[in-house]
Parts: sequence; structure tokens; C-alpha cells
Amino acid sequence: MFLTLSDADFQAILDAGNWSSTAEDHEAFYGEALPVSLVEKWVKDYDPTKKETTAGLAALTLMTGAAAWGVTPLAGLPGDPEKKKWAGPGKGNDGKHLMSYAIGGVGVNHTDSSALIELMDYLKEQHRTLAPEADRFFALRGINFDHIRANGGVCAHPKKEIALDLNGIAFGHSNYGANKKYCFGRQGKKATTLEDWQIFRHWIRAALWLRDVQRYIIERWLNKTWIPSYDAVMGAGGSVEEVMINSRIRNSSPYTAKCALDKANQVAAADRIQSQLDAYANIGYQECRGNPKYKERFGVMQRPVALYRHFR
Repeated sequence: MFLTLSDADFQAILDAGNWSSTAEDHEAFYGEALPVSLVEKWVKDYDPTKKETTAGLAALTLMTGAAAWGVTPLAGLPGDPEKKKWAGPGKGNDGKHLMSYAIGGVGVNHTDSSALIELMDYLKEQHRTLAPEADRFFALRGINFDHIRANGGVCAHPKKEIALDLNGIAFGHSNYGANKKYCFGRQGKKATTLEDWQIFRHWIRAALWLRDVQRYIIERWLNKTWIPSYDAVMGAGGSVEEVMINSRIRNSSPYTAKCALDKANQVAAADRIQSQLDAYANIGYQECRGNPKYKERFGVMQRPVALYRHFR
């Protein structure tokens, strides 16, 4: 991959993410926060003439702007755009985690769709015998995360999600439910089963316990989400701060990211970031297919921008 993290930076992310070979997708492991020294290093390592020096800024954007991680210690930091004193995600589904597998998607970027297909291909190539029921797990390739989950018992009344893994040991993830809006249109689609969701969770958790899989997920985001936004934004005369916003939008929808940049190219330089945020939340730019609920993400999305400007 073009962008890679040094072993020291990668380890620092694992440490900040409370990761270990026994970590879980549970609130006991949440509250992730990057050390301020690492954030400052990433910002100061950036050379605008060398794209390869953006790996740290890309990781900063993924962790603080997409996954909603915090920064510590608080002393000396700028104001938090999220107005949470740079705290990391707490209870509930308000962030993304290295061990995410029970809700939202897989890993720290909530891998899904085509990225989930690529992850499963990587596991088939590198870890074919990682866990039982390999054939059934790999047969799920191409089915979106939420379709597997919705048919895995979380939408049933009463809830029927299988609580034990394939070894008969209780899953350690937090107990997440699902509302009618989530279940509508997903339940019954693709005809996956309770056992498929059990197998999927067992395999993905086992994969997320592996260092190489964590590195794969993070560096894939750097190269396939950050780099396309960097090339597009900088090619249009934009700033690296805009790349931070656009790559977060791309994490949700490449179409919306492209449309948001097109709209930014039509406004004054001082308004470009807000224009992209508005497109993401469907404020005045319906053709960008944004979502009004994404307005609640504006604070988190601007965290890496605030940190970059502070330490630059």
C-alpha cells in the first residue's frame, strides 16, 4: 500500500484503542483517546509537497473524525468542536472501535459493503483456517453487514440473537438492539439465518484479535478512502483540512463525497468546508444524497481540523 504506518504509530493506535488479543466490542473497552504527543507528531510530520507524509493525518482523521475517538491529556488542547472536552466514545453506538463487530460494521471504520468483501477475501487468503464453519462464513461474502445482523435475531420479538459463539462460550459484546426503522427492508432480505450471524461474529471477532488484520483495516482506509479524497480535493485547489472532511464523507458514501466537493468548488474558499458538511447532511444540496441526521456528526468531523490548525 502507498500509505503505511510505522510500527510505533500502529502500536500507539492499538494502545489508544484498548486493543488486545482478548479485547471485546464492549463499553468496558470504549472511551478511546489518542495521546496528544502522537497527534502533534502526525501534524508536524506533514510535508505538503510529499503525499506519503499524510499517513498520520489520515489516521488522525479516521480515529477522531470518523471513529469519534478523543485526545488526552486535555491540558493545552484547543476547544473541542464536539463540545465533549475531547472525550472518546462512551456507552452506546456513538463511535467506532478496533473491535467493532456487533453493530454498525467491522473494525474502526465500520467496514461494510465492498470493503467487507475485500476484508473477507483477505481473511480467505491469509487466515483460511482461523475458525470453524469456514465455508459458511465465506459464503456470506457480498452480503452487507446489516442484512446479516438484522436476520440474526436482533429484529425478532422477542430477540433471538444466539448468545454463544461456535465454541459454546458467551460473546462478550455489548447487548445492542434494533428499532423498526433499522429492521424494515433488511429483515428477511438475502435469507441469512441466526446461525449465519453467530458464525459471522465468531469469525470477525477472531480476525479482529489479529494484529495484521487490524493493520489491514486501518491502512486500507488510508489508501482507499483518504487518498482518493486527498487527490480530488488538492487537485481542485483545496486544503488538507478539507480532505479531512471529504474523506469522512467518503467513509459513508463516495458519491456524496464527490458531490460535496463539486459544491465546494462553487463557493468562496472560506466556505468550502461548511459547504461539504451541508452536502453531507442534505442541507441545500439534495442531489448529493446526504442524510439530515448526519448534522449531528459535524462536531466530531471537525475534530481533526481543529487539532491540525492548533499544532500546525
